[in-house]
Amino acid sequence: MKQKLKLTAFALAIVFFVSCGDTQNKENDKKEAINKTEDIKQDAPKKDCNDVHWSHHKGNEGPENWKNLCDGFSDCGGNSQSPINIITKNVITGEELQSPVFSYGESKVDIINNGHTVQFNVDGGNSVNLDGKDYQLLQFHYHTLSEHTVDGKYFPAEVHFVHKHSDTDFAVLAEFIVEGKENPLFSKYLDKFPADKGEFKSDNMIDLLSLLPENKSYYFYTGSLTTPPCSEVVSWYVFKNPVEASAEQISKISKILDDNYRPVQDLNGRSVEFYNEREK
Repeated sequence: MKQKLKLTAFALAIVFFVSCGDTQNKENDKKEAINKTEDIKQDAPKKDCNDVHWSHHKGNEGPENWKNLCDGFSDCGGNSQSPINIITKNVITGEELQSPVFSYGESKVDIINNGHTVQFNVDGGNSVNLDGKDYQLLQFHYHTLSEHTVDGKYFPAEVHFVHKHSDTDFAVLAEFIVEGKENPLFSKYLDKFPADKGEFKSDNMIDLLSLLPENKSYYFYTGSLTTPPCSEVVSWYVFKNPVEASAEQISKISKILDDNYRPVQDLNGRSVEFYNEREK
C-alpha cells in the first residue's frame, strides 16, 4: 500500500512538473510573439513621409534604407533607379535621339541650401525641347562627388538641370565638373552659397545657356529622381563633355555639400543610348 502511495505521489509530481513546464513554455512563446510584434511595429515604414529625415550618408537614414523609411519612398527600391554607371563599350547609338533645342534666357539669382544640396531656383519661361516635347526648367543643383560614373570613374562634381513636362514626365540634364580653369558662376556666387540651410537672393541675372558645355553630345537612359521619393519618372540626358572649375572652387563646394551623392544603381536590363553632336 505504501509503495502504491509513493508511486501515485511520484506520478502526480511528474504531471505537475510537466504542466508547469508547458505553462512556462507557453508564457515564453507568448512573450516572444509579443516581442516580435513590437519589432515589426518599430521596423514598419511610416505612412506619412512629410517629416521623415533622410541622409546621403550610410546608416539607418542612408541611401541603402531610403525605401524602408516611409511608404512614399518605396520607389527607392525599384528597378529603374538613378544614378547609374555608364559603361561606354555597352552604349548603343540612339538612332532617334535629337539635339536639344534650348529656349534659355536669363534668371535672377536665388540660391538655396535645403540641407541636401545647394540649388539655384530659376525664373519661369526657360525651357528645352527634347524629342518634340517642351520641358520647363525648374532649378539646377549640385552633387559632390558626381552621382553618375563613366566606366566606374567618379567626377569631382555633377550639376543637375531639372525640367518638368508633367507630374509623371521629368527630364534632367546632367553635367560633370572637372578640375581646370575657374568656373565663372562659382567665381561670382560660390562665396554666397549658404554653408547651412539658408537662402541668398540677388537681382543680378544669370545667363543660363552659358552654364552648359559647348558640345552637347549626351548619354540617354530612363530612370528616377536620385533623392527620395526616387520616383521613376525621369528621362536622363548626361552630357559627355564636362565643364571646368578650379581646384580651390571644387574643394570649397565639396566641403559645403559633404558627399551628397547617391551610389550608382543597377541597370536591370535598361539600355544606355548615345547622341553625338557633330562639331560645327
